[in-house]
Amino acid sequence: MHALLAVTSLALALLTGVVGLAALRRLRGWGARRDTQLLILAVPMASLALGVGGLLHFAGEVCWLGAPPWDYTIGILFPLGMGLLALVGLALGVFRLALLGRVLAVASWPAGPDLEALAEHLAARIGAPATRVRLCADGRPIAMASGLRRPALLLSTWLVEHLDRRELEAVLAHELGHVARRDYLVTWLAAMLRDAFFYLPTSRAAFRQLRRDNELASDDLAVAATRRPLALASALAKVWQQTLGPATASAAVAPALLGTATAGVGGAGAIEQRIVRLMGGARGEPPTTQRLSRVVALGTGAAALAALLAVQAANAAVMLAPMACDPRGRLSTLLAGVL
Repeated sequence: MHALLAVTSLALALLTGVVGLAALRRLRGWGARRDTQLLILAVPMASLALGVGGLLHFAGEVCWLGAPPWDYTIGILFPLGMGLLALVGLALGVFRLALLGRVLAVASWPAGPDLEALAEHLAARIGAPATRVRLCADGRPIAMASGLRRPALLLSTWLVEHLDRRELEAVLAHELGHVARRDYLVTWLAAMLRDAFFYLPTSRAAFRQLRRDNELASDDLAVAATRRPLALASALAKVWQQTLGPATASAAVAPALLGTATAGVGGAGAIEQRIVRLMGGARGEPPTTQRLSRVVALGTGAAALAALLAVQAANAAVMLAPMACDPRGRLSTLLAGVL
């Protein structure tokens, strides 16, 4: 029964994620979609919290005495394994943050006054905070926004050498769009949640859609600031052509500018979709079949999370009562406090 309690807790989190992914098909607006994607990524935390709470409750309870060895083992290892994987995901996130900070500090230098002035002008038009522009010596197309407290844009020398003025302006505007939307912070947190619960297909799917939406939304902000969608499409085409060339086909390209294409969430089809979208003028919001407001999306997500906790509380009560587990124990108190 203890093992079944742990498994059903994760199954309910998975079911909630499936419902959230289905709702994404009806959501209109980048904000509503992001909120839902983050909810899908965060829902397994409730399952983990309930599992840890269950361990605290079961410690010293008489219900363990009558449990078969396999039930005892799974009931302990399941939440402990989830917790260990969550810590690994957190450690990977911290490592990525430290590595990029090291790259910015050691392997890059401030851009010239022309690029700095252009970035300042575009940031004012987009509504992004003051952002540093730094260059790195690399023969690959690299463009990315970074920084939790002090935002910075990192461009490779390849971009400066191979893009014309308007294309480079479009790239800067795209990356400043990420800064204005706080995409670096959101994606960093989302990546930790994805790594912590990588065994859930809903977590991986929500992260892929979040990355894709970030790129499309930043494309829209760039076009709104520059009024030149074809310049951004041309820059993307040049970058994509470079990544397919014989000299860089196996190289790891920074995921920011190409976004979904370089992050394993769409490949060539994703970058082509962005170029076609820019050339066709289909911008402003994600493609959807029906409208669903952000308020409705948040309300639905909160209701789904509350239902998950309520069902899990009932699940625990039904399973633990016949096993002589004290209904006034710590787990019951925890669930009562949450609900």
